[in-house]
This record gives sequence, C-alpha cells and structure tokens, in this order.
Amino acid sequence: MTTVPAAARTGGTLRITLRWTPQVSAGGLRRSTDVHLGCLWETRDGHSGSVQALGGLLAAPGYGTRQVLRLGPRTEEEGEELLVDTRHLDVLRRVVLFLHGTRGAPDWAALDPHLTLRRRDGSRLQAWAGEPAPGARTCALLSVHDVAGDLVVRREAEWFTGPAAEVAAAYGFDLDWDPTGTVPRAS
Repeated sequence: MTTVPAAARTGGTLRITLRWTPQVSAGGLRRSTDVHLGCLWETRDGHSGSVQALGGLLAAPGYGTRQVLRLGPRTEEEGEELLVDTRHLDVLRRVVLFLHGTRGAPDWAALDPHLTLRRRDGSRLQAWAGEPAPGARTCALLSVHDVAGDLVVRREAEWFTGPAAEVAAAYGFDLDWDPTGTVPRAS
C-alpha cells in the first residue's frame, strides 16, 4: 500500500502503463498478444463505469470539457496507457485497475504483465500481476482510493476466471453488463 498525500499532488497527468514481455514467433516475428488494461471507476456522487478498449469506453468521467480518465492507444512495443488528469481527481472516490484477455485466458506466465504509475515529478510505482489462478482470464491488479483527500494505492493481485463483470461484482460496482460480461451497458 502506498499513500500520496493531497499536499504532494500537483496538476498534470498521472500515467498508468501496462507493459508485458513481447512474444516472438518461431520465425522471429513479433506476435500479437491478448492482454489489455481496463479500469472500473466510481465518482463521489455515486456514478460508476468502466474505461476499456472493448466497447469503445475510452474515457470517463467528464469534468467540463476534459475527461478525468482516458485510455491511450495500445501497441505491442509500448503497451497500453491510462491517463489520469490529476487536477480533477477529487471527482473520483475509487478506481480499480484490471488486466484482461479478450479471447479467454492469456498465457500470463509468458507475458509477465505489470503496471507502472508515473507521476509528473518522475516518481513511479510498479506492480506485477504475479502468479495467476488456473484458467484466470482477468486480474484486478491495483486499486486507488481517496481517503480524506490522500490517494491510497493498494496492490490487489486478485485473479478471476471470468470476464470484467466478475471483477466489478467482487469490488461492489453495480454495473449492467452485456451477456458476455465484458462490456458494461450504458446506464
């Protein structure tokens, strides 16, 4: 668990980057991987949702013309990035960052996925997914909570054999999911 005091937070962007070990074919060509970053979010006024590439849920919640959370592009070389506008973090009550496969359980051991949180001042925090449960398709890796104005980052590393809907249920997010449990429906 790590705490970032409110006094230490400044404006700018918190970058949360998912990276993994590149996969290479027997012929030496880079292979596409099936590991993705998503997050569940809840605002202080009780609204909640998901930011993830599946379903095109690339940003939320809104604050004026800016989004507090925005998913950046995903590449095999650079990974996948979630950008957090730190000027408006006070809108959020909590966020749960999760990793997931879209085509079933990825080869987590070969991918060795990890998240890096980088603040504007250059400081960073890293967290690895660790050892998965057999058949795990989804991992709730980190949670971020606002506790009396301070940000508390907690390593969860909890594995699920089902889709993102299982993570949401386990962490108390009341969202209506599509029949596959991978994309929340608009409320």
